[in-house]
Amino acid sequence: MMNRFIPLSAVALSAAMLMPLSAQAAVNDPTSIPTGESAVRVLSTLAVADQTDKSSDRKDHDWANAADGKHAAYNTRDLVLDRDLSGTTHKANGRVATGTLDPEPYTGGTVHFVQGKANKAEGGSASATDGGIQIDHVVAYAEAYNSGLKDRTEEQRDAYYTDPDALLAVQARANNAKKDADAAGWMPSWDAFRCDYAALQIGIKAKYSLTVDQKEHDALASTLAQCPAQKVISTSQVKSLAADLRSGGSTGDGQSEMYSVEDLKSIRFTATPRKGDYRSDELDFDADTVVSVDGSSLPEGWKVIQTAVGGPFTPSMGGYRTSLAVYDSTADVIAPDGATVKSYRLHSTPFFDTAMTVAGAAASDGKAAIPQADFDKLSSSDLVVTGAPSIEGVTAEPSVTANADGTKTTQILFVRNDVVIWRLEATVSAEASKYSANDLKGLAFTVDGKPWGGNDLADPSALTWSGLPDGWTVADSTKDGIRTLAFTAPDGTVVRTVRVGTPHDADKPKTDGTTDKASDTVASEPLASTGVGAMGALALFATLVLAAGAGLALASHGRD
Repeated sequence: MMNRFIPLSAVALSAAMLMPLSAQAAVNDPTSIPTGESAVRVLSTLAVADQTDKSSDRKDHDWANAADGKHAAYNTRDLVLDRDLSGTTHKANGRVATGTLDPEPYTGGTVHFVQGKANKAEGGSASATDGGIQIDHVVAYAEAYNSGLKDRTEEQRDAYYTDPDALLAVQARANNAKKDADAAGWMPSWDAFRCDYAALQIGIKAKYSLTVDQKEHDALASTLAQCPAQKVISTSQVKSLAADLRSGGSTGDGQSEMYSVEDLKSIRFTATPRKGDYRSDELDFDADTVVSVDGSSLPEGWKVIQTAVGGPFTPSMGGYRTSLAVYDSTADVIAPDGATVKSYRLHSTPFFDTAMTVAGAAASDGKAAIPQADFDKLSSSDLVVTGAPSIEGVTAEPSVTANADGTKTTQILFVRNDVVIWRLEATVSAEASKYSANDLKGLAFTVDGKPWGGNDLADPSALTWSGLPDGWTVADSTKDGIRTLAFTAPDGTVVRTVRVGTPHDADKPKTDGTTDKASDTVASEPLASTGVGAMGALALFATLVLAAGAGLALASHGRD
C-alpha cells in the first residue's frame, strides 16, 4: 500500500467507508487503556516533545470489518454507533439504521440519527449522509501521527485508525470544529465533559505511547486542576458517564456515593446572584469583578477550584482601547471523597440592566424606529441611558452616524480611564407614516371667498384654505412668485404640497379636494412644479420641430 503525504486537514469519517481492512485482524493494539488510574499520574508519564512536523500520511482509509458474526457489511462505524447510541435499529445487512446520541458528549445536546440522511441541523452538509453524527478520533489521526504513529508500521497505523478505543460518536458540527486540534487547540463546548475528554486523550496517548507537546501538556494539566481526582476512562465508558453528567453527577469518577448538591445549601458567593441558588448551573451577578465561591461557606473538608473561562478583551473601538466589564469563570466544588459534586458557571457585569432610548423609543435587539421628523433631526442629545450602574470615573459618550442604507447608528460608549468598558448600539430607522392624502379630503381652497379651481393667480397670497385636521400644520413660503404650501401630519411627515403662482399650478385639486398626482399618496414626496411641466413641453416641441425638419430634408434628397 503506497503512502502519500498531504497537509493536515479535517476529513470527516463518513458512512461511505465500508470496505474491510484485512490488516486490522492481524494487528493487536500495543497495550490497553489504563482505565481507573489517576489521570494526573498517567499524564506525568507521557513524554513531552516538540511536534514540528505538520504532515500526515492521511489516506482514504476504509472502516475495518467489525465481524459481528452475521453480516459482512457491519463495520467499525456501526460498532461505535451501536456502542455509543441508544435505541439503535438495524438494516437487513446488519448496519445501524437509526438511534439517538443523548447526551452528545462534546455539546451536551441530543442528536437523532438516521443512516444515509443529511442532517444540516447538526453540522452535516446538504450532501452528507452521516446523519449528523461522525466518528471522531479523540486524539486526531494527524495529531497521533505527529506524536509517534509516523514511526510505527503501516499496519499499526491502520489499527489505530479503526481502534474503537480511539473512536467516539459525536455531533458532526463539533467534529468539524475540532479538526485536527490537540487539547491546547480545542476543548468540548460542554464544560462538564472537559475533564472526561482530557482523561480520554491521556488514556489513548498512553496506550499508543504517544508524546505531548508542551502547550498540549499544560492544557491537559490545567483541565485536570479542576478535577484532581479524575480517573483515566475509555470511550466505551463515555455513554454512561455522559448520562451521569446530564443528571447532575460529577466528572471523571462518577457520582459521589456519600455527598450530593444538597450538601451545598450553605454555599455563598462574593456577590449575590440575580436569581437562582446552589442548585443552579449558571449564575449571573451585578458586579464589576470576577465573582467566586466564598470558601468559608463550604462544609468542612470540601474545596473549590475556580478557573477563568473568558474575560475582558481589547479590540479598538472609537479610538479607545477596549476592556469590557464582563467576567466569566467556572467553580468546581469538590467533596471530601474527591468527587466534583457541582460545577458552577459564574457570569458577572454591572451592566445587565443598562439600556438606551432613542428620541423616546426603547432600543430592542439593537434596533429602534422613530417618527420621520425625529429621525431627520436625530442627534446625540436624543440618546438617553437607563439602568446604568453608578461607577466612579465612568463617562457616557453618545454619538449618531448616518449609514449608506438610509438608517442611522446610535452608540453610547462607557469610558473609564480612556478605556471602553461597555457600549450600547442600535440601528435606527424612520417609522412608516400612518398618514396619507386621504386624511386631507376635507381640505378646501378659496380665493376672495370663492372656491379655487387651480387656476393661475397673479397674487398667490390671496389663496386661503380650511378643513385642515387637528394636529396638522402648514409650512407656507414664497419664492420667485411661487407660493408653496406644505401640509404636514402630526408625526412630521409632509403629506401634500401645493404650489400656486402666475405659472399654471401642477397641483389642481378636484372637487373632492384630492388630485390625480400619484405623489399625493406618498408621504414626504413633493409634487412636481409647473416649471418642470413647462420645460418638458418646450423640450417635446423642440423635438417635433427637429423631426419635421429632418423628414423634409430626407424627402427632398429622395427627389434628386
